[in-house]
Amino acid sequence: MNALCKLAVACLCIAVKLNSTAQDTEMMRTEQGFVESITATYTVDPGGELTIDADFGSVRIETSTSNTVEVLVEKRLKEGTEDQARRAFEEVEVTTEQRGNDVRIGVDKSRWFKRDRVSIAMTVQVPDAYNLDIKTAGGGIDIGDLDGEITAKTAGGSIRISATKGDVTARTLGGSIRIGPTEGGVFAKTLGGSIDIGDTKGDVSAQTLGGSIRIGIADGDVFARTMGGSIIIEDASGKVSAKTLGGKVRVGST
Repeated sequence: MNALCKLAVACLCIAVKLNSTAQDTEMMRTEQGFVESITATYTVDPGGELTIDADFGSVRIETSTSNTVEVLVEKRLKEGTEDQARRAFEEVEVTTEQRGNDVRIGVDKSRWFKRDRVSIAMTVQVPDAYNLDIKTAGGGIDIGDLDGEITAKTAGGSIRISATKGDVTARTLGGSIRIGPTEGGVFAKTLGGSIDIGDTKGDVSAQTLGGSIRIGIADGDVFARTMGGSIIIEDASGKVSAKTLGGKVRVGST
C-alpha cells in the first residue's frame, strides 16, 4: 500500500471515529427535577437500520422525509441536588454510533445503578424508509409510519406500531401490542396483554397468555392463541388456526 492510500485509510478511520462520538450533552433543572439531554445527528441514506440496545428506557420512533437520524436521549431525576443528579446520571452510559447507513444507540447502566432514581426516554427521528431493531429491558415502544422491517422487543411495556410496509416482529413480557396495517407479515407475542393488528398482506402469528386478539383483513395464513380472551378476525384469505381457553372465536361475519 503506497503512502497516499495509507493516508486515505487513516483519514477514513478518523472520520468514522469522530462520527461515532458526535453527540452533545446538556444538563438542566426543570420544575420536574433534573434532565440530562444527549443529542446526535447522522446523515444516512434510506434503507439503513437503527439498532437500539437498552438496559431500560422508553423508545419513541418518528419518521421524516429527510436523510438524517436525529437522536434525543433524556435522563431524568425527580429529586436531589445537582451533584446527586450528576452522579446518578453517570451511572447510565449512553452511546451513539454510525456505521455506513446504520446507526446504533446503547444504554448501559452500571452495577451501582438504582432503578428508581433515573428514568430514560429515547426519541429518534429516522428516514421514512428505514429498518428498526429495538430492544429495551423495561419501557414502552412507540413507532410511527415506516417503510421498513421492524423488530421491537421489551421486557416490560406496551408496543405501538403504526402503518408499515415491511415485516413486523413485536414481543413484550408485560403489555399490550397494537400494530397498524402492514404490507408484510406480523409476529406478535405478549405474556400479559391484548393484541390488535390491522390489515396485513402476509402471514400473521398472534399469541398472548392473557388478553383478547383482534386481526383485520389478513391475506395470508393466521395463527392465533390466547388463554384468556376472545379472538376476532375480520377476514382471512389463507388458513386460520385460532384457539382460546376463555372467550369466543369469530372469523369474518360468522
